[in-house]
Amino acid sequence: MRKEQHFSFPKMLSHKKGLVALLWLCTTIVFSQEIEKDTVQKTKRITFSTIPNDKQKSLEPYYKALKDADYGTQRFSVIDQLAAYHIDQANTDSILYYGNLYRKELELWDSPDDAKKMYYTKAYYILGVGNRYNGLLDNSIKWHISGITSGEEGNSSEGVYQNKIGLAKIYILKEEHDKAILVLEEGLSAYEDELPTITNDALICLGDANFNLEEYVEAKSNYEKAFEGAKKFGDLTQELEINLKLGQLAETEGDYDLAFNFYNETKEKGLDSGITVFYFEGTIRIAHLFYKEKNYEAATAALSIAYVNAIERENLNYQKEVLDTQRKTFAATGDYQNAYAVMTQLDGVTEQIRAQQQLRINKELEIEYETLQKEKAITSLQEDQILKVAELDRQKTIRNAFLIGFLIILIPVLALLYVYYQKIQTQSELTKKQGEINEQKVTALKQEQELNLIKASIEGQDEERRRIAQELHDSIGGNLAGIKLQLSSLTKGAKKYETISSQIDETYQLVRDISHTLIPKKFKQNAFTELIGEYAKSISSTGDLRVGFHPHPEKAINGLLENVQMELFKIIQELMTNTLKHAKASKVDIHLSLIEDELSLLFEDDGIGFIITEVSDGIGFESIKNRVDELSGTLNIDSAENRGTVISITIPNT
Repeated sequence: MRKEQHFSFPKMLSHKKGLVALLWLCTTIVFSQEIEKDTVQKTKRITFSTIPNDKQKSLEPYYKALKDADYGTQRFSVIDQLAAYHIDQANTDSILYYGNLYRKELELWDSPDDAKKMYYTKAYYILGVGNRYNGLLDNSIKWHISGITSGEEGNSSEGVYQNKIGLAKIYILKEEHDKAILVLEEGLSAYEDELPTITNDALICLGDANFNLEEYVEAKSNYEKAFEGAKKFGDLTQELEINLKLGQLAETEGDYDLAFNFYNETKEKGLDSGITVFYFEGTIRIAHLFYKEKNYEAATAALSIAYVNAIERENLNYQKEVLDTQRKTFAATGDYQNAYAVMTQLDGVTEQIRAQQQLRINKELEIEYETLQKEKAITSLQEDQILKVAELDRQKTIRNAFLIGFLIILIPVLALLYVYYQKIQTQSELTKKQGEINEQKVTALKQEQELNLIKASIEGQDEERRRIAQELHDSIGGNLAGIKLQLSSLTKGAKKYETISSQIDETYQLVRDISHTLIPKKFKQNAFTELIGEYAKSISSTGDLRVGFHPHPEKAINGLLENVQMELFKIIQELMTNTLKHAKASKVDIHLSLIEDELSLLFEDDGIGFIITEVSDGIGFESIKNRVDELSGTLNIDSAENRGTVISITIPNT
């Protein structure tokens, strides 16, 4: 009769020596078990061992390639291959590391966003798989949805479909099978001909959904279609995955021998090919099958190996699955002590998953177990030792109570201090903002006062102009008209009188022009842009100078205040006079534009130009500067010999 063997995972894995012993034991155990079914003797011989290093694919060439690769697409290609390797090995931390590295380098990559979309799709897929292996299903959903969005924007059909399959796998784990089937069937109809290899993944996933819904015929059909496709394209990874699925289907239908063959073939091929995820996936399934056959000793051995492999790859889901089956195995054999120990370890793994999902960590079973162990230790000690332990516990309780009480007092005090600090900070910010507002108000009042002064000055000047114009028109103009009338009554034909009369006409016309210039009625009767345009045409009609006028937008410029229009017109007249006198130009361009709240006048000629520093301001430029200052504007002159002159004036439109 075979001697029973007991394994206590938490005890052995909590001590380095125990872990070494477990590894040594697991690498040397060979079990042979004869099982009789349907009166037919079948002998199963299977060897369990940890994964040897020579079966591990060397990553040194990839690390070197990553180091030497140029930043950008070359590095992304190497990261893709490293991530794919670790996905095959179910190395969750490495998967997440390369997914995050991929995303970080994409953010720093100096390339258009559209070009990054396809690569972001791959990075999100890697992060989705890594989070799924770690049991972080909600995070995995987020990454796969991001991958689908990026793939659609970047026209990456492969990326979209991969992330849809990843999303469907999460839905299956969350038992939302209808959602998974909907996503998969949409993908099959869209990409079946375009992406045959990925279509096999979809068929496998669709078979999983059918299996969980107990639609076994449909599940088997989808698995077999996927297996044919995997064989066709030589995809060993898909073959092994489908083997596991067919084994589960056979196990569900009660054909344990067929299920065993599928699992064992997957395990051996996974080890030989270096795709170790299938090695311990197959090992877990075999252990579960042994448990169902009540071959608890063999199940324990297989589970021990699977647990070591899961720990090496830090795969919490596999750890949880192994521990759950081991707990049932110990309970079935009546070994409740080890069952309780495994259950405590299972709680620890569950707590790690919950901690990573930022949920509450429940350690009640662990605390109960520690309490039970203390009680057993106390009963085995003598009375004096019991008293010492009790005293130590009492002191510990007092210290804990004191610490808890101190924290109960300290936390509200800290909270009040924090609230007070926040209040002071808020008050300081309010005071600062109020000061800024007050400064802005003072500045606004100063500006308003300055504007009022400018407007008053302009109005005073306009009033003075009107008065002078009225005097010129009524007094001097009237006197000249009277003198002309008297001269006309003298003897006609006298040449000297005709000359005097002509001079009086010219003088009268000059006075009239001056008065109209001071108060031009045409600003009230005509559009401003039309007046300047007519003025430009009148200059161009001489034939010596071509003048172009370009207003934009005309409607807004015609809506300027009348005093602004008058000043602009006089500035343009003065600039034109200077050009006619000195520039020897053949062409002048006048650009007048109003953009937002700024009026811009650009006056450009192709004349002989001048050196700005060597030319003192004449009456003309002095007059222009005064008018610009009255409008709170700025004047810039750009000229050089034989290069023409550009005069730029900007005026705020308030």
